[in-house]
Amino acid sequence: MNGPVVDLVRVCNALAKLDRLVAEHPERCNGNGPKWADHLPELDKLTMGTPVKQRIKDYRARLRAKGYKAATLYLPAGIPDRLAQLSQQTGLTYGDLVALALDCYENQTPQPDTDKEPDQ
Repeated sequence: MNGPVVDLVRVCNALAKLDRLVAEHPERCNGNGPKWADHLPELDKLTMGTPVKQRIKDYRARLRAKGYKAATLYLPAGIPDRLAQLSQQTGLTYGDLVALALDCYENQTPQPDTDKEPDQ
């Protein structure tokens, strides 16, 4: 026999000790107290949480409610690393960094005067 050996004498002694503890302290066994099944909704929330797909949907809905729109950017090599570094340094999101860069670019670039009539 190569498997683990069970010492039945020790098992019986341990069970006898547990029986004695239950008899001496029944309040610790919740014999008359609330049952765990009475709190299943709370337990489900604690143990199950919200599925990842649902959390992502909720997150995107909150962003849409704030006026954000999804966009895909294809960036040159090295730029994603710089964007990640700036995001860590400033605490801003990638979207906020891109918006800030666009604002800075617009403020530095002279805008054509649209109030003038075109020359004829």
